[in-house]
Formats: sequence, structure tokens, C-alpha cells
Amino acid sequence: MSNFLWALAADPDTFSIYLKITYNVLLVIIGINALIIVHEFGHFAVARACGVRCDKFYIWFDFWGLRFFKFKWGDTEYGLGVFPLGGYVKMLGQEDNPSELKGKGIGDTGENASEADAANVIPPDSFLAKSVPQRMAIIVAGVVMNFLFAIVCGAGAFMVGITDTAPMVGNVIPGSPAWQADMRAGDKITAINGQPARAFVDLNMSMIGSENGLKLSIDRPGVGEIEKTIVPRKRKNDLAPSIGISPLPTLNLASEKQATQDYATDWYDPKTLDALKKTDMKLIEVDGTPVADFPQFMRAQLKKNGLPIACVFVSEKAPDQKISVEVPAIPMRELGIRFQMGPITMVRPDSDAFKQGVEPGDIIQSVDGVTDIDPMKLSQIVLRKQNEGKTSVDLAVKKKDGSDKTLTVGLAAETIIPHCAGLSMKDPLGSTALGIAWEMLPVIAGIEEGGPTTIGLPIGATVESFELLNSVALLNGTTFCEEVADGFKFISIGDRVDLPYLLEFWLQYAVQKPLKGEEGKKPTEDAPFRPIEKVRLTLSGKGVDGKKTFDVPVIVSKDWFDLDRGFAFNIETLTFKTNNLGEALSLGTNKMIEYSLSVFKFLKRLGGEVSPRALGGPVTIVKAAYMFVEKGFGSYLLFLCLIGANLAVLNILPIPVLDGGHLLFLAYEGIFRKPPNENVLIILSYLGLALLLLLMIWAFSLDLGFVKRL
Repeated sequence: MSNFLWALAADPDTFSIYLKITYNVLLVIIGINALIIVHEFGHFAVARACGVRCDKFYIWFDFWGLRFFKFKWGDTEYGLGVFPLGGYVKMLGQEDNPSELKGKGIGDTGENASEADAANVIPPDSFLAKSVPQRMAIIVAGVVMNFLFAIVCGAGAFMVGITDTAPMVGNVIPGSPAWQADMRAGDKITAINGQPARAFVDLNMSMIGSENGLKLSIDRPGVGEIEKTIVPRKRKNDLAPSIGISPLPTLNLASEKQATQDYATDWYDPKTLDALKKTDMKLIEVDGTPVADFPQFMRAQLKKNGLPIACVFVSEKAPDQKISVEVPAIPMRELGIRFQMGPITMVRPDSDAFKQGVEPGDIIQSVDGVTDIDPMKLSQIVLRKQNEGKTSVDLAVKKKDGSDKTLTVGLAAETIIPHCAGLSMKDPLGSTALGIAWEMLPVIAGIEEGGPTTIGLPIGATVESFELLNSVALLNGTTFCEEVADGFKFISIGDRVDLPYLLEFWLQYAVQKPLKGEEGKKPTEDAPFRPIEKVRLTLSGKGVDGKKTFDVPVIVSKDWFDLDRGFAFNIETLTFKTNNLGEALSLGTNKMIEYSLSVFKFLKRLGGEVSPRALGGPVTIVKAAYMFVEKGFGSYLLFLCLIGANLAVLNILPIPVLDGGHLLFLAYEGIFRKPPNENVLIILSYLGLALLLLLMIWAFSLDLGFVKRL
């Protein structure tokens, strides 16, 4: 231990990192337990006000008497249990255990009282001795406190200031509802269904229960305010609905230590990397053209797709000091295999292709007479034609009815190419210039120049699995990949996951397992990024007897390039803050109501629009809390507002054992002037308990990876 402390003292950066982690962990612990304390204090305070004796007030549970500590103050024992699953107030006369419900009725204490009646006399300071309205007030007090806590946290968040991902569009997934509706990189979403949009997460929360579509108010650079109605979609295996957009990057490099993504560093001159790592850098110019935002950068550098560009950066700490560097084109890693063009999935209604009669289900056969088109590279092929000055292409398609048709299709001026990877494992490919999105089938259609010509790959065979040989584990807890002895394997190709996602994303990021002695190290100058060298394909179908594996070497592409040159840019953020307490309370109340209603929307569509695999338990909540702590204290308070409102709503649901179940039984007693039948009460309580236990088991199974989310 002393060596560890000396190491921290000798390295201030390491010490500050550990100090920050410790601070963040403490905030998470305090925040999660504050939710428990305020809920139980609500029960406790109102119970004492009604004259009910409270035997125990515990944070966490002390099953089998296991606790960290306890002390007695007045009639109440206070303590901290060992099991961090919540907390409880034990009131005299109240039992959550169904087996303890018998014998708790109020007996006859008159002159003719039997011995059994006399034994059932309830003490005046018992929960059961109080009137129905008093007992209802005691039960509902915990939920009311959670709602008040959520309002206070929400108001505090707006007073401190909330820095969150800006509601601005970065990538628009090809073939998605947003892509079809002509949303563009740089669009700023100002309102959703008439409510102000302050963060990107507001959009995600609004998608649940929006079967009639989201009404978006958008501020588009150079155009102004426009309105769009977009219906989110949920495809097979998606956890929740989506419209198909991701946040907007800035032109600020992520950090002094990471100017580029690991997979791109080998292509940069070391002097360039050194220049970009000196301080906080922002890109301001590409090939002599000023760029003010990410879309402008993309349009400027895509004009020279596959060629170097000259970039100028400035330090925000020293804006007078400009740094000029040459930025290379970053070749993609590929297999040298051309896979089969699949059917068109969507045609944008504003495109010339739509006007020419191109339809979903048609299949592209050739572009400008070239028939061996690689579906992965088609969007960049079209881009290079645009860069050469072409405004149209001759597109040969096979129609759904089997007929062939050649059309001259005009190209839109937009040159930004949407990424196919990131939001889903099943995104199609697409070209905004063509206005067409298409699938790529996991079927080998040919071998490219420089590809694997000597291993006998059968043309027409279908890919069953895709194994990154000698690769570190990339994903966990999914139904479409698994760690194997030789590396990391993707399965269910064409069903759960498509090849474009693997080729554009994971083939670039996959790194070899560390050399002996380098385990646990992140790639650095001393232990550089080492891309995988081979992929093992399991093939079936045409030309294959049963199933057969082929080890395919990974090569550097000559005509397929990284779309944003490997830069590691920050994501655009916005900070919202008010110094007016009244406004803060109003905003906090609105957030509490919004978050509370979102629970009902979620539960209503659970199993339909929303997959049960999207649920999370205590582990997910703690992880999310830590993530929000890292984003800033304001975001952390807003997260507590969210969780406080959610827990309040869940507690008030009419499920026996929960507060809502108790309220339901008390309402029955108030209406019919008698308690519910004891046997019915016991049965319902056991059913409620069983339901909650099953839900907890399911949530923990998802949290711990026993059940795969994707």
C-alpha cells in the first residue's frame, strides 16, 4: 500500500485521476442512497405525525440480521443493512410479509369480547389502528417525497447549469426515416412536439409512443426554421424506435493525447501528430477554405477523397498561433472481396432516382457501364464522379418484375456520405447524391485486385460467420458475437448483424491481442495500434459442401477511404443555465412531469415498440449515474431527477407489496368499510412479490450479462 501511495505522490496526474474517480464514486453512492432516504423519510415523518410507532428505519436491507451498524434513538432503531437493494421503515402493525398478515385484524373489545378478540386488540400507536385516510397518507408520503426530490434536483440542475449533447444532427443513417425526410448534418432541432429541445437525449425520450410521428422544428444553416414530421421505426431486434441520426461532432480535437483514432495513427506523419497534441486544437481551414463547423469540413475534405489535404488548426488557448499540417487520406482495411449487391431498400422522394421510377426492391446492376460494383464502395465511387464534375450517372437496374432498365439519374449536390455503422447492426448502405439506399448481401460476388486469389474462395457462397483472428474482445453480452480461442467471432450474419457494419466499423477498430507482457496496456507510441491481419469466414451454400472456413488476409484498400480522415473530434454540447429560482423550479417541475409520463409510455409499449431487453437494474442505474457525474454536476442532478420521478411512478403502480398495492387495498377498505379478505390479500401479495422477484431476476440477468441485450 505504501508503494502505491508513493507512486501517486510521485505522479500528480495519476493522483488527480484517482481523486476524480473517488469523488465521482462518492457522488454516485450519495445520490442513489439519497433517493432511498427521502422515500423512506416520507413514510417515517408522516407515520410519526399520525402517531404511529416506527420500530426500524434502515437504509439497505438487513436480511438475517446482517448489518454494518445500528443505533437506537427513542423508539426507533436506525441502521445500515448489508444488502444494497433499497431501504425500509418498519411500523408497528404493518407487515409486507404475507404470512404475517393473519391475526392483524381489529378485534371486538366490548363486554362480550372473546379471548381471541381480546388477543387481537391493536395498540393505539399501531399502523393498523389508524384511519384509512391516515394510512393512505403514510403510504403515499414516500412517493410524494420522491416527486419533490425530483423537482428539487431538476431545479438544482438548471441553477448549476446542464452541459449535455446538443440536439444537432451529425450522421444521418442511409435508409432511415430521418434520411428519407431529408434531415441533414448540421440541422439543429429546436423543438419536439412543440416542446423546446435542450439536449439530444430529449429526442430519444420522445421516440417512445410516437406512432403518429415526431413533429420537429429544425433550424437549418442558410435556410432558417423548417418543420418536419418523422415517424420513428423499430426493426426486428432493435431495442427501441429510432429515426436514424447521431449527434454532431465539433471541430475540436478530443484531447491533447488523442488527436486521431487509433486505427488512423499509422498513416499520419509523426510530426503532424506531435503538432496536434501540443494543446487543445480546433480545425479552422481545409485547403485554403475556412470551415466553421463539421459539415463544412466534411464537404471541403471530401472534394479530395483519396488525396491529402492541407489543414490549419489553432489552439483555443493561443488563437494567434496557427499550425498548418498535411493530413493524409486514410485507406480503409478490407478483405479484397466484392460482396453481392442487394435490393434497394429506400428511394428518397426528393431524388431524381425517384422521379425516374427507381423503387425499393430494384437491384443496381451497373453504374456508367461498370458491372462489378462493390456495394461497400458505391457511395465513394459516386462521390469521385461528382468531384470530376459529373451531374448524372447511367444506372442499370433489374426491376422487381425481372425486367432490365437503364436510366440516367441526376446527382444531388450533397456530397456528405452517411456512415452505415454506429446506431444499428443492420443499417443499409446509401448515397445521398443518388438518393438511394441499398442492402449488401453476405454472398461472395467476386475477388478484387489484390484480394485473396489463392485460397479458393467459392463465388456465390454465403458467409455464415465472421471471425477476427487473434483479436481482443470487442463486444460483450450480444446474441451475434462471441469470444473464441482464436479471436472474436460474429455470427448470425444477415439476420442479427450485416457485413457493412463489420467491414466499415469493426474491421477498422479490431486490434490484435497484446503481446506477452503488454496485457492491459492501451496502444501508445511504445505499444502501437496493431490491426488484425486475418479474418476467418465460415461459408456455406454454392460451391461448399456443408460448411467450410477460409482465412482471408486483411489488406489496405486502394479505392475506399475513411470518411472523416480518422480525426477524433469532440461532440457538440450546449450548456443551459438559469439564475432565476422561480424559473428553475418551474423547469424542474416540468422535467419531473415529463420523466414521470415517460415511464407510462415505456410500460405501455414494453414488448412492442420497446424490447424487454432494454430494461435495466441496479447495475445499469449505477453505471448511468457515474456517466452523468462525469458529464458535470448539473447533468448528475438531472439524472437524479429522472430516477427520482421514475422510482416514484414505479412505486405507485397498483402491484401488491409496492406502495401502490397498499393504496389499492386501503381504497377497497375505505369504500366497503372493511379490509379485503385475508386469503385474497395473501394470495395477491404473494403474486405481487413473485412478479417483483421475476422482474429483479430479469433486470439483474441483463445487468450481469446472463441475458444478452442485442
